[in-house]
Amino acid sequence: MPYKRPTSPLKLSKQEKLKLLQEYVRHYRELSSKDKNVLNRKLSRESFSHILDRVGEMLLAETARLATSQGPIRTFLEENPLPRSLEKMLPDNFRVFCLALNSLKQWVAAEQAATDRYLLGGKARELCREAIKTCLVTDGELSLDAELHHPVRDGRPPILLSKKGHASIEGQLTSYE
Repeated sequence: MPYKRPTSPLKLSKQEKLKLLQEYVRHYRELSSKDKNVLNRKLSRESFSHILDRVGEMLLAETARLATSQGPIRTFLEENPLPRSLEKMLPDNFRVFCLALNSLKQWVAAEQAATDRYLLGGKARELCREAIKTCLVTDGELSLDAELHHPVRDGRPPILLSKKGHASIEGQLTSYE
């Protein structure tokens, strides 16, 4: 059965979405005033190790099969031969595995973007910009280059943060200054 992206059964109006986001931002502003770590909760990779192992096993098996099967992937490999210096170092099953990983990365990016649209529709960034004017981390005014940030990647909407605020909670800066 082909994959079908989850879609929300709820159809919220723009005003309902904006109200939801404003309440959500208020909630996180209150929580983060006591503990900035609430803005960046992550579940360990080990929590999904069983699923990831199954995906990895399937990926290896399918790419090995595709590397030797007639079709568009085999044709692609033949139309894009390796330089002689790499021929013996990169077997076809590894090349197809790399191509599949790239395709999977693009698929994951598209699916993650679709999670923002689940509740907010296609105007998530604009709605977030209307819902919040100052960064929850730095308290500075949000500029045009503000970034969408997900406090928890469990389907909840993103919050706009300044670049500096986002870098700070992601551990890319040492302080909140």
